[in-house]
Order: sequence, then structure tokens, then C-alpha cells
Amino acid sequence: MTGWGVAASDDQLGVVRGGFDAGSGLVVSFGIERAVYVNGDLVTSTRLDIPNIRQTSVEQAAALAAAASTVSIVRNGPGNTVDPAAMAQTTAGTVVQNSLNDQHIQTLTTLNTTVNSLDLFKGLNLQDTLQTALLNSLRH
Repeated sequence: MTGWGVAASDDQLGVVRGGFDAGSGLVVSFGIERAVYVNGDLVTSTRLDIPNIRQTSVEQAAALAAAASTVSIVRNGPGNTVDPAAMAQTTAGTVVQNSLNDQHIQTLTTLNTTVNSLDLFKGLNLQDTLQTALLNSLRH
């Protein structure tokens, strides 16, 4: 695949990330976990955590790239096979094969994102409260 070594422009990144600016001290963390349970037992799980997207390490970027290109295959019961040609076109995900009856199979994908903007909102609220109080004092 070509073009991976070319940096994206700010305009391109603005469209991809939904337009948020992770500047001015804003810290955004991201995590994803994929898990498969068969009859209540955890069969496989994959977890990736990036505590600060602005300061992503080389190792974290490599783990993210690996997670985005990994297909996890879960086989429950005998006689399950995978066609390698069919899997060659799949970039990421979980495939569950089951040949048994009456199985309770759950696949869960959990996304965790956090931002440290609560203090920013508290500051804005304090500023608004002070401004309102000041304006009200001038009216009396």
C-alpha cells in the first residue's frame, strides 16, 4: 500500500477526527476491548489502551496498527474451518464459528474514551457566575 509515509494535512485530520482540537492542555485517552464469551466463559480478549493520544508512543502506534489488522478466530465445537482466501480480505474483527447446539455466545466490543475537560467547564461556569454576580451588583 502506498502513501503511508505522507503526513495528512490539518484539513484532512479535521475531517477525520470530527473537528476537535486536542491542544491547549486537552488530554484525550482511548481504549478498545474486544471479548468473546461462550457459555459465560471468556474465550478470548484483546485490549488496547492509549492514555494520551497527543503523546502516542511508537509502541502504542504499532499496537494500534496491529489491532486494526488482526482477525481473531474463535472455534467452538468440532469441524470448524476457515478459508484463508476469505480471511485475506478482512482487515480487522472477530469471527466466531460454532458447530454445537444450545450455546450462549457473546461478542462484546467496548470503547472507552476520556477527556480532561471537566476543569475547563468548571472554569467556564465559575467565570459565568462571577460575571453574572458582577452585572447584578451594578444594577442595584
